[in-house]
Amino acid sequence: MLVLLVHPRLRPGSKAAAEDPLSQVPALARTVYCLVDHHGLIRSITGNARRVLGEACDRAAELGLNMRELLQPDERIALENWLGTAWLPELPGPLLLATRGPDAGTRWLELNTPGRVGRGEQETLLVEIREVTERTAQSRELRTLAAALEGSADAIYLLDEKGRVEYVNGAFVRITGYTPDEVVGRAASLLASGRHRADFDARMWETLRGGDPFAAEVQNRHADGSLYTVDLVITPVVSEDGMRYVAVARDITARKELEREVEDLAYYDALTGLANHRLLRERSGQVLALARRHGSMAAMMHIDMHRLRTLNAQHGRGVGDEVLRLIADRLRQSLRESDTLARVGSDEFLVLLSEVADDDAVARVVRRLHLSISQPYAVQGQSIALASHIGLALFPRDADTFDGLLECAETAVRRAAQTALSFEFYERDLSIAAHDRMSLEDDMQWAWENGQFVLHYQPIIGADGQIVGAEALARGRVVGVEALARWPHLERGMLGPNEFIPLAEKSGRILSLDRWAIATAAKQAAVWAQQGWDGWISINLSGRTLQDPELPGYMTRMLSEHDLGRGRIAIEISEATAMRDPLATARVLDTLRDLGVLIAIDNFGVGHASLAYLKLFPVDLLKLDGGTVRGIDRGGREQQLIEIMISLAHRIGAKVVAEGVEADSQMEWLKAAGCDYIQGHLIGWPAPAHTAPPTAGGGAV
Repeated sequence: MLVLLVHPRLRPGSKAAAEDPLSQVPALARTVYCLVDHHGLIRSITGNARRVLGEACDRAAELGLNMRELLQPDERIALENWLGTAWLPELPGPLLLATRGPDAGTRWLELNTPGRVGRGEQETLLVEIREVTERTAQSRELRTLAAALEGSADAIYLLDEKGRVEYVNGAFVRITGYTPDEVVGRAASLLASGRHRADFDARMWETLRGGDPFAAEVQNRHADGSLYTVDLVITPVVSEDGMRYVAVARDITARKELEREVEDLAYYDALTGLANHRLLRERSGQVLALARRHGSMAAMMHIDMHRLRTLNAQHGRGVGDEVLRLIADRLRQSLRESDTLARVGSDEFLVLLSEVADDDAVARVVRRLHLSISQPYAVQGQSIALASHIGLALFPRDADTFDGLLECAETAVRRAAQTALSFEFYERDLSIAAHDRMSLEDDMQWAWENGQFVLHYQPIIGADGQIVGAEALARGRVVGVEALARWPHLERGMLGPNEFIPLAEKSGRILSLDRWAIATAAKQAAVWAQQGWDGWISINLSGRTLQDPELPGYMTRMLSEHDLGRGRIAIEISEATAMRDPLATARVLDTLRDLGVLIAIDNFGVGHASLAYLKLFPVDLLKLDGGTVRGIDRGGREQQLIEIMISLAHRIGAKVVAEGVEADSQMEWLKAAGCDYIQGHLIGWPAPAHTAPPTAGGGAV
């Protein structure tokens, strides 16, 4: 550096150097050189000083200016200290000095000393003065920006065009738990919690690559696995190296928790965590609107618990509070997620049921709730029993608004308390019918547990030949029997299937009842086979049993256990049952038929899909509905339809059973029309196996 600044002719002691040591030194554009003596006086200065430093600065040596007067620094002491150290054996480093510029603004100068010139009293210090105002301003801006980034409470990170992290600030480390070494160079998706929609990333990058900022409230996962929530803003920035993305994430986890706490106070019961009256009212708007749109029902329940006030007085509020929490838990477990449960008083609860099928379905929910909350509560070593009453109102039957339903439910719960019933519908007739069904369901439970159900068998005879009626039974022309369940009720007498099968289906007992019928009929078929009868026993199966994937396996076990050959057991299904899911039904029927089970379609001719049976299902027997058979007496069109159905059945290899035959005239006409088998009161009534077993003879389908 010194070689460039000191001309070769300016050797110490030369005449030119004595007159003006820097007069021969070329002046660089923005750099001034000067020689300064031990007293800080300017001995020589380059000619560009006027342009760089200001008016008359190029005459500093002539005017006898010192460094302080030349530069007019804001910090004089700093300049004097630097000059003082410049005469020490080791030259000082650069000095950055703020000075007043020609425009009275701040000007930054950088002072360096490449070395000293001359010896003894003539020795001077070579000073290089460089204006660095623009560079210093940029540096200060960068330092300010860096300080701002590091001092920000928000996580700030820079992503490259592929979404990889290039820079993170200190707040990023604090908020995410990841150090710079752990994230720089990796995709920012490592922060994802996996709790956002599958298309979240795609939507974000589509926005950013379109040149628009992306903003969202995002739930991320901390390095320790915990979740936190941020307000995230990502801005695309075009740089010399390509597209970059600046992300700013503000941690709002505490705010969200506070919002949830405030919401809990406004919408939830503090003791049980259940919804309060306000939230129930708000949700009712959605529930009732949905019910109106779908034409379905909704229901309001008012549950009144008794003895809670007495319990608090006897055992203290702590015990009462714990019981309330247990009641809330039991109610929650007995309801669907779509239902709303609320605590609205010290001992009162409301339940809003959404989209219920009918009043019977509501009654079953009420029964389940009542049984649950009526069980004793174990609290602090004590067993506590409470009574409850429930009032019900139905939408839209009783009322079509929230307030209307609430008023009807309150009326019903008061009546339940007065009548000492567990629950009451607002409409009295519904209450009577519901309690009757519940009572019958209780009786069914007892009857089932005590083996009270029995099968009666109604004979089916062949329609060929001249033997009819009782004479056919006596001579052994019984080809099959239909097994019909009976319930000898202790108070109501003998109940037929129509009186309890619907209840069994709604209560979920139908699958067990059908399996019992299969097992009982198979056992009876084996007994009659030993007596020489080779006919079949047909069993009516519900749609629920037909959908049971274990049905083929169960049927296989029963046939094997009782050593029954092909054609000894038949199953009857109604047209309505079969057509709920025709393809699935066809698969099940094919499997059963492969086992040797006969397939009978019951009530043929009643529905609209009778001909579809002939195409979809493996059919052995078509059973003409009793109402269709009675049409024989009307003649004309009814008779023609029956003839067509018999003809169709025969064309696909099936045989026809006429049900409900009650007159000899019907029997004679059916025989003439080619009907294969006859069943009805003319032939025989359903009877227990031990009183009217089939006689020897019979025939296979």
